[in-house]
Amino acid sequence: MASYGSTGCLLLGLFSLLLVFNSASAVLRCWRCSTDVSNGEFCNDPFEPSTISEQQRYWSYVNCTYSVGVKSVNARPVCKKLVQEVYGKRVVSRSCFYEDVDDPSDKCAVDQTSSYIETVYCRTCTTDGCYGGTGSAPLAALYPDTPAPRGFPADMRMN
Repeated sequence: MASYGSTGCLLLGLFSLLLVFNSASAVLRCWRCSTDVSNGEFCNDPFEPSTISEQQRYWSYVNCTYSVGVKSVNARPVCKKLVQEVYGKRVVSRSCFYEDVDDPSDKCAVDQTSSYIETVYCRTCTTDGCYGGTGSAPLAALYPDTPAPRGFPADMRMN
């Protein structure tokens, strides 16, 4: 059995704390909801997190991290907002998603879907709660000249 001196125990403790704090800071939290499910209307635009009940918040504001090896080595967790026309009905969904670290935030807008689904808007972001009301404001400030997606007022493009 190995004997650790006080310095060894201290270093082991510091290393353990570093691992705990590093993994805690890597947690990404995103909204997970859709307007096409029962009680999902709160997911619609404009999205107002302050009006969401505690129960809805508990089930809909989720941790989006994943275990290493589950996805590609180059994948990262992101929050995604997707607006589609499905059989002519507008559906807004917010979710966790995994994308390649080199993908642009609007790559999901050009992904292929079924013939009866039209993607109107799709973006990803990497900050807690982004695409959930005011949490998106810093991203909007970075892209002030970005045109609003078809069918959306300009002031709602990042919500």
